[in-house]
Amino acid sequence: MTAGAPLEGLHIVEIATYVAAPSGAMTLAQLGAEVVRVDPIGGASDIGRLPLDDRGRSLYWAGLNKAKRSVEIDTTTEDGRQLVHQLLAAHGPGGGILLTNAVAQPWLAYDQLAAARPDLIVVHVTGRPDGKPAVDYTVNCEVGLPLITGPADVDRPVNHVLPAWDLLTGLHAALGILAAERVRTRTGRGQLVTVALADVAVATMGHLGSLADVALNGRGRLRDGNYLYGSFGCDFATRDGRRVMIVALTERQWRNLVALTGIGEVIGALERSLGADLSAEEARYEHREVLSGLLRPWFESRDFSQVAGALDRARVLWGPYRSLEELVEDPGSLLNLSPVIGPLTHLDGRAYPAPGPVLDFAGWPAGPVSPPPTLGADTDGVLAEVGVGPDRRADLRVRGVIGTPS
Repeated sequence: MTAGAPLEGLHIVEIATYVAAPSGAMTLAQLGAEVVRVDPIGGASDIGRLPLDDRGRSLYWAGLNKAKRSVEIDTTTEDGRQLVHQLLAAHGPGGGILLTNAVAQPWLAYDQLAAARPDLIVVHVTGRPDGKPAVDYTVNCEVGLPLITGPADVDRPVNHVLPAWDLLTGLHAALGILAAERVRTRTGRGQLVTVALADVAVATMGHLGSLADVALNGRGRLRDGNYLYGSFGCDFATRDGRRVMIVALTERQWRNLVALTGIGEVIGALERSLGADLSAEEARYEHREVLSGLLRPWFESRDFSQVAGALDRARVLWGPYRSLEELVEDPGSLLNLSPVIGPLTHLDGRAYPAPGPVLDFAGWPAGPVSPPPTLGADTDGVLAEVGVGPDRRADLRVRGVIGTPS
């Protein structure tokens, strides 16, 4: 990490698995915070999660732990828990921060941990506010989205594949750490902050007006395939079998699309027939099926390359549908145009694309993408920094309290 990073001097201990908390800690690590991930001996339950490389190592685990340090500690032992207490008590005013999603672990209770450091900050990621366990997909099914995702003629729920609630919760956890650290800087007081996956999901549905729509209008949004809700947006097939997504949010975008496809006179006649002003996005949404039917022949009579060039020249808002393979391999894809993506060298020497920090600070060049650690690689170095000498480490290792990095 380049010196002078935005979060330089912040020290965070992470005891967490899967996506939400680890993604939040990684976000902070990529901005310069020192994040020490504490795993049980041999790794936690996410150590082998798909996708894997050809030797069975988790690319998922590597992706969510970039820029961190890794220690293996058996926290079921009293000695192991004391080591965590030492990590939390160290590192001066920037230390004493724990991010965790551990459940049913009384030793991680705030009052117990704060005995080692009164100004301790703990951010705890939970599933539901009622204490029941939850993960992204068990929360998503409860907030209504799978019943409005997918084609209109499908009569069963359709789950999306993005763990959106996990990722949003991770960002809230990172924000919670920064807010609590700011309070501590002002007042000297520590803080216990809790963020529930389910609360993030319900709050997001409220932010987008979905809860108010039901409460005030007595109805919710219906399943509508690939149409853009509330405006005009639809996918179209080109003559050579490619597909593009077209969006006309503004009046100018709509005018550009109509002019490009040459349907201006037809649109004028349609407006007179319907008594509608299609320059308004509500009207475009109401008549989306008719409008997509009028536009479809223009796309179907041209190859993708012709369509792409014409849409760009006409300043129409659009995007091509790409597979994951095309995202990686196509020189014109978002991945290959993004400045946050850099090469990362795998353990076997091969390079693959990986993201650095998404925030671009004008006064701080982030530098190369910081790699993930191997499991337990930093155990000796991290413990030495908090005063655990070589003889004690050797004893702890013999007794199975700390791991031996491979």
